Amino acid sequence: MVIVTHFSLSVKQYAQAENCPGRTIELPERCPHPACQARASLIRWGTYQRWAVTGTDAYRLCIQRLRCQACGRTHSLLPDFVHPYRQYVLKLLQQVIWLYLIVGLGFGRLMKHLPAAGPAPETVREWVRAFAYGAGHLLLAALSRFLLKLAPHTQLPGPAPPHLARSRQVQHYQRLSQAHAFWQVAEQV
Repeated sequence: MVIVTHFSLSVKQYAQAENCPGRTIELPERCPHPACQARASLIRWGTYQRWAVTGTDAYRLCIQRLRCQACGRTHSLLPDFVHPYRQYVLKLLQQVIWLYLIVGLGFGRLMKHLPAAGPAPETVREWVRAFAYGAGHLLLAALSRFLLKLAPHTQLPGPAPPHLARSRQVQHYQRLSQAHAFWQVAEQV
């Protein structure tokens, strides 16, 4: 299981640190696995290497692994600037989503805003689809309810901008519209 942890270092600083930065942070108080949740049971259990790609540079990172002494499961302390299952840093993923959903760039023009050594067009399309499904389809309703509980007079976003209608698939357009609304609601929180 991945434990996302805040690191104040940049990707470059993290990669160039003399010792693995994950070795210096305080261990979580509980095992994160839902079936376990044991207190004070996590120990450092070695490290592994993974890549973090910014679009212009690729950095090899040292990731601290943990083991729960109660359940035997292993976990990783992942810096918050990388996605758990993608090699590109979150800042680049966010830039792509913002350029597509909010600015309204199509994939061709969007690719011109990315570094030449950046992700392939198929990868960028997959990021947009994944965000539309996750944020729009799965999270929009929950985030909207949460926001309305905090501030009942909040104005929720109106209809999606016309540039999202470029999608030829109805389901994809609906998810993109919901993802656009999610982005706008999230900015209010």
